[in-house]
Amino acid sequence: MNERATPEDATLLDILIDGFEKNEVVMGFHLRRLPMPYERAAARKFSSLTDEARRWKGPPTRAEEQSGRRLNAWSDLEIRQTGRGLVLRARASNFNHWWNDERTWQDDPLGPTFDWIAEGTQE
Repeated sequence: MNERATPEDATLLDILIDGFEKNEVVMGFHLRRLPMPYERAAARKFSSLTDEARRWKGPPTRAEEQSGRRLNAWSDLEIRQTGRGLVLRARASNFNHWWNDERTWQDDPLGPTFDWIAEGTQE
């Protein structure tokens, strides 16, 4: 399980989870980055990430390709490529109003799930 992923191996989910230095929200979006070794690899990765996103979210609501810039966007996700760099922007969920409310966590709602994981049950 400790295999090292390369930029070429990274999936959309990998990038959304790990592709950041600081989990900041800028203009309502979490910013994710994927530097590729060269531009052709970035173009291939842009296409593969777009294909993954299409399977998940349907066709993009906005698509652009001009002057070395590529974009596919949905209401809550953007995939952009320029040169050998890819940037993904995922709209922030704004969970704070309920996530940090003590009532959300009363009676340990996830305790049974973590107990199940500890049992080693995989279903």
